[in-house]
Amino acid sequence: MKEMDFSFTPRQRLMRQAVREFMEGECDPAVTLELAKKKQFPWEIYRKAGQHGFLASYYPKELGGQGISLLDYCMMMEEMIRYDNRVGMALSLGSIPAKALLRFGNEEQKKKYLPKLTKGEVVASIAVTEPNHGSDIRFLDTRATKKGDEYILQGSKIFITNADIADFYTVFAQTDPDAGPYRGISGFIVERETEGVTAWDIGDKIGIKTTSSCSIEFKEVRIPKENLLGKENHGFIYIMEALNEGRIEIASQAIGLARGAFDRALSHAKSREQFGQKIGKFQNIAHMLVEMSENIESAALLCYKALWFFDQGKMDLATSLQAKVKCSLVAIDTCLKAMQILAGYGLFDEQFLPGYLGDALATWLLEGTGQIQRNTVANQILGKL
Repeated sequence: MKEMDFSFTPRQRLMRQAVREFMEGECDPAVTLELAKKKQFPWEIYRKAGQHGFLASYYPKELGGQGISLLDYCMMMEEMIRYDNRVGMALSLGSIPAKALLRFGNEEQKKKYLPKLTKGEVVASIAVTEPNHGSDIRFLDTRATKKGDEYILQGSKIFITNADIADFYTVFAQTDPDAGPYRGISGFIVERETEGVTAWDIGDKIGIKTTSSCSIEFKEVRIPKENLLGKENHGFIYIMEALNEGRIEIASQAIGLARGAFDRALSHAKSREQFGQKIGKFQNIAHMLVEMSENIESAALLCYKALWFFDQGKMDLATSLQAKVKCSLVAIDTCLKAMQILAGYGLFDEQFLPGYLGDALATWLLEGTGQIQRNTVANQILGKL
């Protein structure tokens, strides 16, 4: 029997090192803090990351990617977020919304839109959530009515990441209003500049400040039938497949946030002196650091396991959802403990911790709340009662 190997491969270590060197060279903390304060997407760094092959590198080579595993890609994103969450989260969220197109689009659609993502030229958005449909997407209020060779899109979406700057959206709408729950939904590729599309940033957020969260209004938007994603009325399946894959990436983001917060807490504990000694010598501080490390490593193993399953072509839904929930909670807890260790310093944005905490809270909500995911896992564990 082949033994388990929990160590990183030489190739993985080199990739992580390359990403770290890139971030050190490109991310001036004062500059990235200013980007966060102004709610500006880090376009310059994003484009350079694309030139280095870091963006959506799990895409196949024919679409501009590197053809690496999702596990390897997430390790790279984890390292970016660990070093600077303001930039790392923005770079990671630039391509996640295109998963439905990657997995279910036809070759013509994929070749038209996806290579621009890997090059860092554009970002994408996925538009599912509506004012009256968040966790409950059995039906959608947005309608797409077929007329000849077109669909007429009418409705609105909310909490859509980067919708005001995205090149294109993957929009899901009800094409059969009379269908039963989970049926009658279809996906469409909609370019932001299409007539009748209006997107605007909703306002300030506690986290992921270098990405916008937007409302989109669709007024009689004409979509050519060629922009239908996959099969008509199969959209719910596409949504769930894309979200379930994306949730593992969110778990990885949370691990990056937790590691970044831990790094800063550890550094402070080793340098800050009180009562004539380094504060890391105080048992309470030392034990907090140990507990943080224990939690991070156990959560990371669950995340890597979920990614490994996906890369083997045997997606394990329960493991993926548990990873997303566990990693988000660990990130939140680690950030709070790190802020205690830094005390007053931890309250300042210059120390990164408020940003890490805000982003960690966001990971609990992105791609579905932790409570909803626990409901799904509970159904798998308990079965039919």
